[in-house]
Amino acid sequence: MEKDRSLQPPPPHVLVFPFPLQGHINSMIKLAELLALAGFKLTFLNSHYNHERLVKFNNIAAHFERYQGFEFKTITDGLPLDHPRSGNWFLDMYEEALEMKMKPGLREMLENISPPVDCIIADGFLGFAIDVAKELEIPIIYFRTSSPCSFWVYYSIPDIIQAGELPIKGSEDMDRLLTTVPGMETYFRCRDLPSFCRETDIEDSIIKLYVKQTQKSSQADALILNTAEELDGPILSQIRTKCPRVYAIGPLHAQLNTRLKAKHGESYDHFSNTLWEVDKSCIFWLDKQPNRSVIYVSFGSITSTSREQLVELWYGLLNSKTKFLLVVRPNSVIGKDGEGEDVVVELMEKSKDQGYIVNWAPQEAVLNHPTVGGFFTHNGWNSTLESIVAGVPMICWPYFADQQVNSRVVSEVWKIGLDMKDVCDKKIVEKMVKDVMVDQKEEFVQSAAETAKVTNQSVNVGGSSYSNLDHLIEDIRIMSLKTPKTMILAELLALAGFKLTFLNSHHNHERLIKFTSIVAYFKRYPGFELKTITDGLPLDHPRSGNWFLETYEEAILMKIKQSFREMMINSNPPVDCVIADGFSGYAIDVANELGIPIIGFRTSSPRSFWVYYSITDIIKAGELPIRGSEDMDRLITTVPGMETYLRCRDLPSFCRKPDIEDSTVQLIVKQTRKSTQADALIFNTTDELDEPILSQIRTKCANIYPIGPLHAQLNTRLKAKHGESFDQFSNTLREEDKSCIPWLDKQPNRSVIYVSFGSITSTSRDQLVELWYGLLNSKTKFLFVVRPDSVIGKDGEGEDFVKELMEKSKDRGYIVDWAPQEVVLNHEAVGGFLTHSGWNSTLESIVAGVPMVCWPYFADQQVTSRVVSTVWKIGLDMKDVSDRKIVEKMVNDVMVDQKEFVNSATDMAKVINQCVSIGGSSSNNLDRLIEDIRMKRLKTTFVRKEFT
Repeated sequence: MEKDRSLQPPPPHVLVFPFPLQGHINSMIKLAELLALAGFKLTFLNSHYNHERLVKFNNIAAHFERYQGFEFKTITDGLPLDHPRSGNWFLDMYEEALEMKMKPGLREMLENISPPVDCIIADGFLGFAIDVAKELEIPIIYFRTSSPCSFWVYYSIPDIIQAGELPIKGSEDMDRLLTTVPGMETYFRCRDLPSFCRETDIEDSIIKLYVKQTQKSSQADALILNTAEELDGPILSQIRTKCPRVYAIGPLHAQLNTRLKAKHGESYDHFSNTLWEVDKSCIFWLDKQPNRSVIYVSFGSITSTSREQLVELWYGLLNSKTKFLLVVRPNSVIGKDGEGEDVVVELMEKSKDQGYIVNWAPQEAVLNHPTVGGFFTHNGWNSTLESIVAGVPMICWPYFADQQVNSRVVSEVWKIGLDMKDVCDKKIVEKMVKDVMVDQKEEFVQSAAETAKVTNQSVNVGGSSYSNLDHLIEDIRIMSLKTPKTMILAELLALAGFKLTFLNSHHNHERLIKFTSIVAYFKRYPGFELKTITDGLPLDHPRSGNWFLETYEEAILMKIKQSFREMMINSNPPVDCVIADGFSGYAIDVANELGIPIIGFRTSSPRSFWVYYSITDIIKAGELPIRGSEDMDRLITTVPGMETYLRCRDLPSFCRKPDIEDSTVQLIVKQTRKSTQADALIFNTTDELDEPILSQIRTKCANIYPIGPLHAQLNTRLKAKHGESFDQFSNTLREEDKSCIPWLDKQPNRSVIYVSFGSITSTSRDQLVELWYGLLNSKTKFLFVVRPDSVIGKDGEGEDFVKELMEKSKDRGYIVDWAPQEVVLNHEAVGGFLTHSGWNSTLESIVAGVPMVCWPYFADQQVTSRVVSTVWKIGLDMKDVSDRKIVEKMVNDVMVDQKEFVNSATDMAKVINQCVSIGGSSSNNLDRLIEDIRMKRLKTTFVRKEFT
């Protein structure tokens, strides 16, 4: 039966508001059409002037009639209609025309529009739009239509000035590398700065305008960028430190093509959104040329050239003996009394045999024509993306603003073209055209083709940009429903009102009941149910060390899988969605068999997940097995995103086996790769902590929810619902000794190092002695957790030795079987954490702002300890040693000698805690997870792997 449409919520009403320039309108109208395809009501707000040109040169009304509720509205750009609007007109007129006239026009339109606007997507250069949006309490997303690299450079200009790297000190200074644009230090020169940075006055109004508009972007609810994770991942990671919620959904023209073809087929009439009359005669001319024989020359919609420059370019093209298609816009050549127009007519006459000149060309069609082998471009971002998608190498002659940045990235980072900035000489033009079209043709064609392949994959179903657009669409839909922000995973989803079934092993459930108030605690959530299945082992099995690997023996695994299947089949009401531990690969098989959506939750760090995933490639490259102790500090080059710091020593412990066919290695790889078969993956991290690696993971599993740190997320939401006094549930499987808290209360601030190696680490008697003496010799007070049975010794020697240490430590330390770790780490007396680097412990330390000394035991811990010390720089890595002198030195370094650890840990804690606050990246990602489950009327079951 068809659903009653009257009961369905109305589609979201989105206002798309571009900056009044061709390049900005180009990408924003494509985004508007993509949102219309998703069923949204769209209002496209343009300037009177640009709307008139769109109507004049396009079939705009007929095209958008097919989208119900798509509406065009106009406001003034503050200038008379007969203003030429060429060159940098908009910079000179920004405050006195654009802002002064457009801002009240926008406010008035929003106040009077019906139905009301649910979300504004405004051009990122229209900073005043955020003032109006906040005033009217409408969510606003900024769309920066320039490249991420140029956005990041604009954002970094105050730091560049503060470091004394601006102003530029003359022509001899132009090739100096800039060190204050994070992520671009190795290739970015003064010459590559936006054109306005060449001003000698750093107080110049244009510089201030760009900085102001760019930094205002971080105040928006989110940021859209017309790129792909694969193109700009490293810089997107940097941007996310300032604007956590970023949607990389480009290239938009390719994304739109993909979705239109899926909906309408190949014959769909694609809309041209140009503000100029297109001369399609050039296509017929191209049809007569050999494959890859023509260089296409166009410098965009606002570039102006002098008569002399045009002549130099033309002679360079002519002398290269390469056929060319040259675009020269009307009034774009600067000359006296019509000289510019005259020279164009003259060039057209002289070019008949070798070239073709038009006023404006259908650029996408030209770049995708088989006869075009190169693009001589100004490097506007739209043109650059269109060239990338078409697989056409470039010669870059940037005009202003972001174009200088883009040309450098094209030539030095992506290596798909040549950079000709700051020169216009016929000989150089001739040489570069020959290089791209003849002499280095094969090399450029290959690199351009490879970049095109990766970029086009990003906009296909499952690709990073395709998935990011889906997330954007869903997040806007959530905004329009005005859904209140709710709560996370088991308890957080229960806080969100879901019916929850938490599925545990018999063994762990019994321990939870023994040591916690779990039953009483979860009674507050209607429909929260605890169920159990076997873990395949007898109840008296010790379950210490790597015991869990036994559960993957075929017979035991079949027993667990069958038990899980029976529970799912007999569940009443039926389960609508499974959230299973990412190491429970069998759950994916059962969920797929029963047709139930499944989300994998990887409880270890994203970086360790990515290393596990890459093991096959590491082996294939001959980087495993490790060839002895002398090989341990060799860098691993086959884990994308970690090539500069991951050594053999930092690989998971099981990678040290000489047999690469070892069953443990094979098991970890199999379970990790199987995770990507789930419908989505959850990670207990934040975009800010792990974005470079999350970007890599998204190439294998596009739908990812980074919603951590979960303990901080839960604390935030419980306090919001119940207040500070709320009794939070402890989910430990061990009895906590809370006597350590009164002991801590008596110690000075940041004077105690907390020592705990987690729930499964075992130490030898000798290791414990070295650790203990190192702590004692450091003269630092310590709180030491030593679990029962965790010290390996004969016939109770381990336990006897612990008692002996407790007696000897009375004056300096305190030893307990198990501690309330979150409370301890947040105690003001604790100044450091000697840890095994388990992921939960690492996150708890980060949130508390406590520096670490890392002594990893196995698996992901080796990876995490390296990241703590080398990437985040909030601790020291003590892996592979247990020597009292090294323990003493590292404890002293963290607690006394190197106070910079406190500063860096405090800074990181501030950023990470913001992530779980309302509007933070993890809070938003959790809301998205909740809504994605709710929109399908889902209830949720957890499958929790026993050793996590």
